[in-house]
Amino acid sequence: MTYKEAIESYGIDKPDLRYGLKINEISDEVKGKGFQIFDNSDFTASIIIEDKSETTRKEIDNLTEWVKRPQIGGTGLLWIKYNTDSSVKSSFDKFFSEKDLKQILNKVSSKPGDIIFIMSGDKKNTLEQMGSLRVELAKRFDLIDQNKMCPLWVTDFPLFEWDENEKRFFSMHHPFTSPKPEFLNQLESNPGKVIANAYDLVLNGNEIGGGSIRIHSFDTQMKVFELLGMNKEEYTYQFGFLIEALKYGAPPHGGIAFGLDRLAAVLQGKDVIRDFIAFPKNNSGKDLMIDAPSKLTKEQLKDLSK
Repeated sequence: MTYKEAIESYGIDKPDLRYGLKINEISDEVKGKGFQIFDNSDFTASIIIEDKSETTRKEIDNLTEWVKRPQIGGTGLLWIKYNTDSSVKSSFDKFFSEKDLKQILNKVSSKPGDIIFIMSGDKKNTLEQMGSLRVELAKRFDLIDQNKMCPLWVTDFPLFEWDENEKRFFSMHHPFTSPKPEFLNQLESNPGKVIANAYDLVLNGNEIGGGSIRIHSFDTQMKVFELLGMNKEEYTYQFGFLIEALKYGAPPHGGIAFGLDRLAAVLQGKDVIRDFIAFPKNNSGKDLMIDAPSKLTKEQLKDLSK
């Protein structure tokens, strides 16, 4: 699965495929009806929960409060109920006729008995919020088969991501990830569209491995450093050894790193890796068995500073 498909269909780059709940864009279907939430938003999307049209108002209100939490950042949650008698009810009936609502239902291939949850906003944040909502819905409606294993490769990540606050690019993975060969000629002209030669291995919504083909060209590495806003003094100080090595030439090379502790946790059905790492630590990052980290003596600090 490509990164683009993962984000647009599941709202996250490590989707859990043990259940459906795909995200469907309905921006065109909801605009122009006089409902400002839709009309003033760049992006509107929905998630269908099959055979749950009898979801109570209290349950919906609880979900609405959940998406408004600072950790999620949503402004609210809208809904359409497609009742088993084929009648339709929504949280925005004042602006949409039954015909309008059924056009939305047809767009997302809903059937009687379903409930559709809807969120609006800018595309990036709304997809991220819908991705979190998708996981929460699966838990609340008991849609996760705990005995199922759904591995997948996620590929075609962007090489860079743009930070609007700092007005510059950052590496999506790290600054040594190679662009795909067919995108090399866009490094200067269109860096935001360059695809990385990187890949993640995902299992049940957890990244259990990740890697890439590394840059082996001196010129390409210099260009990437420049696009990341690093000057010669900075990249020479931090990566001078690598730059020197690349001048002599390097073969194409790459690899992958597995998170074996994360894999073990997934196989045991656990959400945290604390019980599976080699040297367990508590939530404060402290190893209780050997009492680490501990305070260093002046003599130790003196030795380390040499």
